[in-house]
Amino acid sequence: MRILFYRWDTFNEGVIEKTLRDLGHFVKSVRGADYSDYDTEEQIAAIAREVGEYHADILFSVDYFQTVAMAAKKYDILYYSWLYHLPQWSLFSYAAQLPNNRIITFDSAQMQELKQYNVHSVQYLSLAADKEILSNALAEATPEIIEKYKADVSFVGTLYESANNLFNRISPEAKERDTYKKLIHMIREKRFAYGKDVLYRGVTDEMVEFLAEEVEHGADHYFFAKQEEIVIQSVLARKITVEERKMMARILAREFDFKLYTVSNTDKFPEIHNCGPVDFVKQAPLVFNGSKINIYVTPRAIRSGVPLRVLEIMACQGFVLVNYQEDIAKEFEDGKELVMYRSLEELTEKVRYYLEHEEERQAIARAGYEKVLREYNYAAKLRKIFEQKPSGVIQNMKNIF
Repeated sequence: MRILFYRWDTFNEGVIEKTLRDLGHFVKSVRGADYSDYDTEEQIAAIAREVGEYHADILFSVDYFQTVAMAAKKYDILYYSWLYHLPQWSLFSYAAQLPNNRIITFDSAQMQELKQYNVHSVQYLSLAADKEILSNALAEATPEIIEKYKADVSFVGTLYESANNLFNRISPEAKERDTYKKLIHMIREKRFAYGKDVLYRGVTDEMVEFLAEEVEHGADHYFFAKQEEIVIQSVLARKITVEERKMMARILAREFDFKLYTVSNTDKFPEIHNCGPVDFVKQAPLVFNGSKINIYVTPRAIRSGVPLRVLEIMACQGFVLVNYQEDIAKEFEDGKELVMYRSLEELTEKVRYYLEHEEERQAIARAGYEKVLREYNYAAKLRKIFEQKPSGVIQNMKNIF
């Protein structure tokens, strides 16, 4: 096929493009100048011109863009979008209902949600890991650098403590209100409680209105997502993730040789050994491979899916201890290919156990590594993407516009 690949600088675009070529496709990369959530006639026309000049059979991108979808509609060709970030509110647009979309999500809960909004072209497929991620990092690493990244327990990722955390916009005056106090109590109850629906439980209309007003994040007329969904996934989910990751880091730092690799400021928590950020191509694979246990706390916007980081750790022959996720439980054998925890107490207990049981830990890491290389490589996943046929796709375009 002749594939027009719209790129916007996600780190995995290079390996996707290379794999597409290795599979025998002709690929032209186009770097988009402006991937706003709102389509414009100029953007759509520019993409359509590229389609015509290249005689493209399909359009492809990492994540979903309405402008690309509308250009595909003009030429009556398929648009494949492999989702990488969540949430993506452009999926709650009328353009997402177009029958020429092929939306691939790694979160089965999101797939079911979108189908309720007549986005029938969405399909579930887990993400992929670069099978050369570790070898590429090792090729440039000296023995001293490899030794530097060894540890008993590590976590790589942000704590989300920044201005981008919308919950931080709540005013001091609003924090005196009963609604805020109820929110704080509910957030504490949701920490380390798992299940695809747990994020929504107990959230009242009063809480939604309070957050929408305080963070100025109401539902936009362009989308058909409910205000409740936008507030919960953009504000509450982020705040719960913040609290879980901070608590995890502080608890583990007190008992274990724990290293945190993050851009986040942890000056308030002197017990944490903050090693600063790592390059995800050259350094993070060495952390994953050199740590006896790699912790992962999934962002709550991922309600059921297998996070990419989990696959990357396993592709680096790393042992991963991750919170329970429904899709992880379906795709991997707990205690055989990776290990899951369902509470903070279980997290610490399993860290303690697997540090003391080296042979068992190494066997799990080896089994996970072999499965990811065999079934979760980019070639295998891209073949499946092009083989899948969405069910119930809307055929009558007049029903949409």
